[in-house]
Amino acid sequence: MRGVSTAYAGWSGVAYASHSRERSLTIDELVTCELTVQALWCFTRQIQQMIEDGQDPSMPEQYGWRFLRAAYSRLTTARAQETAQHVLMREAIMNTSGLAERLRAAQDALRESVG
Repeated sequence: MRGVSTAYAGWSGVAYASHSRERSLTIDELVTCELTVQALWCFTRQIQQMIEDGQDPSMPEQYGWRFLRAAYSRLTTARAQETAQHVLMREAIMNTSGLAERLRAAQDALRESVG
């Protein structure tokens, strides 16, 4: 955001330099978003590994395809009170990590293994 911050987001991390403290993202916002994406990436990788090992993936119901659908929604849909900085950060991280596609593939695999 011009006049607010300069940032770079990638799978390996987020670099962020604030120009306006009052309007910038907080450390908690940055860390929460990055850790959420990395944890979900690892989770979807585990499902992918099960498939590649010839297993039908299965997870406890609370972490099944509905959990992944909710995570996908939270990470790809802007919220009414969300700042433009937060939207841009989330979008940059999601685009560079490839997580959106991984979440969809994992949802499909878990849905197929249930039914």
